[in-house]
Amino acid sequence: MELSGSIAAEPRPSTSLLMVGGINKRFGGVRALRDVNFEVRAGEVHALLGENGAGKSTLIKILSGVHAADSGAIEIAGNPVTFDSPARSREAGIAVVYQDLSLVESLSVADNLLLGREPRARFGFVRKRELMARAEAFLGELGIPLDTRATVGSLPFA
Repeated sequence: MELSGSIAAEPRPSTSLLMVGGINKRFGGVRALRDVNFEVRAGEVHALLGENGAGKSTLIKILSGVHAADSGAIEIAGNPVTFDSPARSREAGIAVVYQDLSLVESLSVADNLLLGREPRARFGFVRKRELMARAEAFLGELGIPLDTRATVGSLPFA
């Protein structure tokens, strides 16, 4: 079965949110990525599909600042970027959710959502009200009615 074309509810915006051009990556003698190109525009959803060893995880790790590309370019909203750490990638708005989701059951939904990215006050204390507000706003944007104060371990599985 062959599918072609695209279905769009609205016209495509003219600017890219994310542009990846000519990305290459080697690990010793193994070529993990060769000349990878793609573009993501507002409102689009993309999936990376491929066999084991096809380079999907390597590309995501480059976009999330875990690995550096050997060559190629990444642009966010038309601006060239390089990520020397996962923190820099997150600051640029890139977030990765891995298939093997590890949650801390004894922490709240809000704490799990912002784990490692908690808003901090002086002396490193967590700003709990801001953390809760951010988590509630995030879940609200996604339309997920979930109590951010509930511990993850108390939630039903499905």
